[in-house]
Amino acid sequence: MKRILFLLTVLAFMACQEGPRQEEKKEEMKEGVEKIGQDVRETAAAAGEYMDAQRDSLRKDLEERRQEIDLKMEELKKDGSRKSEKARAKLADLRDQIDGKLTDLKSSSASTWDSTRKDINVLMKKTDKEWKEFKADFKELFR
Repeated sequence: MKRILFLLTVLAFMACQEGPRQEEKKEEMKEGVEKIGQDVRETAAAAGEYMDAQRDSLRKDLEERRQEIDLKMEELKKDGSRKSEKARAKLADLRDQIDGKLTDLKSSSASTWDSTRKDINVLMKKTDKEWKEFKADFKELFR
């Protein structure tokens, strides 16, 4: 009986010894999970800020291009010639494309951001090319 009591005492003592180790490991795991969660939140915030900065930059570029087109269209209204009407129609088409992409840009989400950005970059290259061609075609209107 003394042996059984002694064994139970030793087992109880050993069980108590493992408790603090397990508690320490649980605390370490809890701290690790909290750190990972914090890192994920910081990364998401940084990605959101980066996307917002890119969105603002693209929006400004598109708006500047639209303003250039609007100014030239106003100048061409004063001319009134057949050629200036044709030029205004081309410029109006470009402006409509830019307006469409501005709308897409404002409503784009993180999941559609890459395709929206790619579409806008393609449009900007296209409008650059068309603007140069436009100036070459209607150089007498750009005095």
